[in-house]
Amino acid sequence: MKKSISVILLMAAILNLLTGCTVQNQSEQKHKSSEHNQSKKEETAIDINKLSSLHEISISEESLSDKSKFFDLEGNPIDMREISLKSGEYYIIDDCSIAISEVILSPIQIDANYKVLKDQYVEFANIASYSSVENDNIQMKNILQRIIGFNTILPISHNLSQIQFIPSSDIVITIYFYPICYKVDAINYSFYTLKGAHQFDGLYCDGIYEIRIVE
Repeated sequence: MKKSISVILLMAAILNLLTGCTVQNQSEQKHKSSEHNQSKKEETAIDINKLSSLHEISISEESLSDKSKFFDLEGNPIDMREISLKSGEYYIIDDCSIAISEVILSPIQIDANYKVLKDQYVEFANIASYSSVENDNIQMKNILQRIIGFNTILPISHNLSQIQFIPSSDIVITIYFYPICYKVDAINYSFYTLKGAHQFDGLYCDGIYEIRIVE
């Protein structure tokens, strides 16, 4: 009888030890999974484009190529030559004289190259909004807040599903985004600052999509 009790107690102890190991392993796996997810979030969060790394471009230069099609933030096709940008609005605030214009800055690639087939309707999936434009040269913040608003960072909208595109041949394409920003001209210097555009789910960087044929 005593021997049977000893065996039962031994088995119970082993079972308890194994259960503890299983719980510990599950806890470690959850912890590792959490770390992995956090790592992925951190990886996507670092795709930030500095405003100082971009430069103003000429609309006419970008509209001459037959390898590009342009769309607004709602997915409507547009002719770059017909875009109307605000220019020459002058303000005098706190004895400071400035002029504010809208400009288009150099493009940011927001999608990888991929092949599409002739005459097949291309359905663009909405990409997770992981990239942003950051104003890394903050100037005249208090004044701009009173005129046009001020944003330190704005996400790039990846709401691409509304774009309709049917290629006339087998091609490889990629997608670019052109930020539309404000250019501020003060007496002795000029700089760019972000311009926001409202969409159904928030405020994004104003701009234009380009579908570009790369080969």
